[in-house]
Amino acid sequence: MYVWDCMKKAQNGSKRTQRFPIQIKCGNAIVRIYRVSHPNTKSGFVYSVAWYDAQGARRQKQFTKLDRAKSEAKLKAEQLQAGETEIADAGLADIKELHAARRLAGEIGLIPALEEWLRGRELCQGSIIQACEAWADRNCPRVKPITVADAVGKFLKFKQSKGVKTASSYDRTLPKLSTDLGHYQLAAISARRLEDWLEQFSHPVTANTHRKRIVTLWRWARDKGYLPQEVKTAAELTERSREEALEVGIISADTFYALLQFIKIKHPHYIAPLALAGFCGLRRTEIHGQLWEDVQLERKFVRVSAAKRGTPARRIVPLCDEAVSWLSINAQPSGEVSPGNTWAIDRIRDIGRTAGFTLPENCFRHSYVSNRVAITGDVNATSLEAGNSPRIIFQHYRELVTKEEAKAWFGQKLVLNKKADRVV
Repeated sequence: MYVWDCMKKAQNGSKRTQRFPIQIKCGNAIVRIYRVSHPNTKSGFVYSVAWYDAQGARRQKQFTKLDRAKSEAKLKAEQLQAGETEIADAGLADIKELHAARRLAGEIGLIPALEEWLRGRELCQGSIIQACEAWADRNCPRVKPITVADAVGKFLKFKQSKGVKTASSYDRTLPKLSTDLGHYQLAAISARRLEDWLEQFSHPVTANTHRKRIVTLWRWARDKGYLPQEVKTAAELTERSREEALEVGIISADTFYALLQFIKIKHPHYIAPLALAGFCGLRRTEIHGQLWEDVQLERKFVRVSAAKRGTPARRIVPLCDEAVSWLSINAQPSGEVSPGNTWAIDRIRDIGRTAGFTLPENCFRHSYVSNRVAITGDVNATSLEAGNSPRIIFQHYRELVTKEEAKAWFGQKLVLNKKADRVV
């Protein structure tokens, strides 16, 4: 009987241990837990956590388990006491999310990380991932490091191994680039720095020629793994200089033959380059790279040695009788037509101007094309001999010349007269 009484008292006491509402206090803050009947829960009750926010509005959240309700009530009481009213309105899920965000931010801190994210989003107009991927492609550490000087050296060796004569093209650009920017890492050179380097060349055509060569270098470096793949190189991002319309300047047959006679007397080693320029219309770079073995005097044609394969510049040019006569003066079985490392046409023009000849820029090639069109009447054939398209012939080179003047240019030996464009 005694045992039964004790068990009954214990049961009655356990029921009295939980009185509702339960009050959770933290300082002056009080949060209450109410028990409400609910037919759809296992215990038959739900537990409502209730509190008042800073504006006096009553807030509450319901839980099916008492221990979870107590945890929430304790957290809310501590937050209310600390004055963190906005956080007090957040639930456990919000708090967990905040802790996770802090872990992700790491040493940067949550606020600086969000500020950086917001700034990046503004700059990239929302495409942060794409922008970061593009930046990684451009600055990826997987590319092989190389200086500009080393890249220039490797590139020139590569071209020479393929049979390219770099002396007439790349050697006029890349060694200077190596001298000026050689100590920089190639991948660190920006388009702006390259544009600053190109500004030293005042003539737009010259600047564009140098730009074309550094674009080739940068593309080669990208193909070899020294620059990121599948993105435009810094050289390609530079802007081309605006070229003014080319003003065609030609000379008369009198002036051309007078200059030939003058060079024969004063500078006989330049006769062949001048003859190739005036009688065949070879470009200055082509003359610089021309070989004697490709000058067939007996068969009366010139195979352009320095012409690039797969381009219109690769061609055969016929020789008139006068051209054969002048080239025969210092013809050689082999070797270079242009003496030494000098750019013969530049030197001839300087010598002629100093002597009083009026020699416009590129006048020998312009005169050849104009006279050749006049004597043949065939623009298409002339374009093949000049290594250009007919459109370029019409646009840049063709000047109106009579057939008689053309015959004088290619075949008639003239006596110097007052028509020659020469200052006496």
